[in-house]
Parts: sequence; C-alpha cells; structure tokens
Amino acid sequence: MNTPAATEPATADPPTAGYVLDANWHAERARLDSLTRLYDPRTLAVCDQLGLAAGWRCLDVGAGTGSLALALAERVAPAGSVVALDIDTRFLEPLAAPRLETVALDVTEEPLPRAEFDLVHSRLLLEHFPARGDVLENMIGAVKPGAWVLIEDFDWVTALVVDPSSDLHRRMVSAIRSVFIRHGYDPHYGRTLPRRLRAAGLTDVGTRAEAIQVDADPLIGVPQWELLADQFAPSLLSSGLVDQADLDAFHELLHDGHTVCFAPLMVSCWGKARA
Repeated sequence: MNTPAATEPATADPPTAGYVLDANWHAERARLDSLTRLYDPRTLAVCDQLGLAAGWRCLDVGAGTGSLALALAERVAPAGSVVALDIDTRFLEPLAAPRLETVALDVTEEPLPRAEFDLVHSRLLLEHFPARGDVLENMIGAVKPGAWVLIEDFDWVTALVVDPSSDLHRRMVSAIRSVFIRHGYDPHYGRTLPRRLRAAGLTDVGTRAEAIQVDADPLIGVPQWELLADQFAPSLLSSGLVDQADLDAFHELLHDGHTVCFAPLMVSCWGKARA
C-alpha cells in the first residue's frame, strides 16, 4: 500500500518532536471528550472480546480524561483494579478511587512496572512519539505472561473522505496533518500495528479497523475536527496553507446539516504475551 505524501508547510517554526497537543488549551477537555464519546464504546467492545472480567488488573497508558479507565474499573470490580497513567493527570486526579489509581509518568522516559497487568492499553498515543518503538516495548513488558496488549492508533487513509466532495475539507485536513507531521507524528502508524505486535513476539494478534461516520450537525458541528483546527490555528495560519477565511468556512461546512465526514481509520490491534 502506498502512503500518501505528507504536505509540509511552506513556512513554519522549526519542528520539534513529541506530543504537540496542548493540555493547557482552554477547550482541550472538550476535544478529548468528543473523541471518547466516539471511541470508548468500541474500545470496551474489544476488551470484552479479549475476556475482560472481574479481578483483572489493567493499565491505561495516556488515559486522558479517564473515561475509559472508569469504565474498565467498573468491569473488573470488585477484586480488580485499573491504573490510569498520563504525563498530565489534571483530568484524572478527581477520579482516584480504591479500584482506580492515577499515576503521573512520562512513558517515553520512565519504565513501567514489569509483568504486572492482565491488560495494557493505549489509544491515539504511540502515533505521536518518534520513539514509538521503545514505548511499545515498554508497554509490552508491563503485561503478565499470557496477558493482553491492546494498541489503538489512527491511519489517516480515510481522513479526507467526505460527502459531498469538498476541496476546503481536503485542504484543511491536509494542513492539520502537516502540523502533526512536523512534530514526528506518523499519520499511518495504525496500519503497521499487526506487523509490529507480531515482531515484538506477541501471539494471537488480531485487528479491528473502522472509519466512523460523523455527520455535520447544525448545532454541535464536528468537534473532533473543529477543536483540532482551533487549537492549531496559529500554526495553520503561519504555514500559509490556509487563511482565516478557510478556518471560518471550515466551521460553516461542519455545521451545514448534510455533509458527512469519515474519521481517520481507527486500527485496534491486540496480541498476547507469551506464557
């Protein structure tokens, strides 16, 4: 499969590697919530497929708002527990409870506990890190023999799919992707997960991939794209690929009541550590 060439900004600040989204941005909680509403039910369905049950000890790496960790904690009660881990725990700390532990840790720099968990999960995390292979190895080392690793990341192969066809949508999404890429982001990492999990020695590797339909709602729009565009607005404008009129028109498009977008392909890939 040929990977589409990334469009680089004409002018922009020098690239820096790592997670580019700003936890301090005023609407970051709303952006994260828009993603969890789409993907938490699907992640939980995969976890149930893997046999998630009471008594399991789970680790959610890059837990964000903690909504998934909360749902996992309900499923593993009363004897199980969940560790919700993130470099920034501001959204997680209010959720701490006997079955839900919150931990502040940079998984790119610090080791995880070894062979401790029945399930280790991350979603939309590894795609951001240039050293994603090291982070994946760190996560695999945290599961018990015979336990599961579940990694979920995007492949942007469907990110430009929209009906009716829209040149504006194409330009805006391509510009957003360019901002990500300048920080070491891999927009097609999801498609590589089956190969990578097998190469890491996991067995029983399986995959689920879905591009979710998201309608341009007249009231709420498509917050997954709009809030991303708003947070990236300074970089998008300085790149010269879009202008303020494009940003305004993008918001109008995503509130028009009839446009249908398809989210980037979410690839959920799981594998079992050798016993």
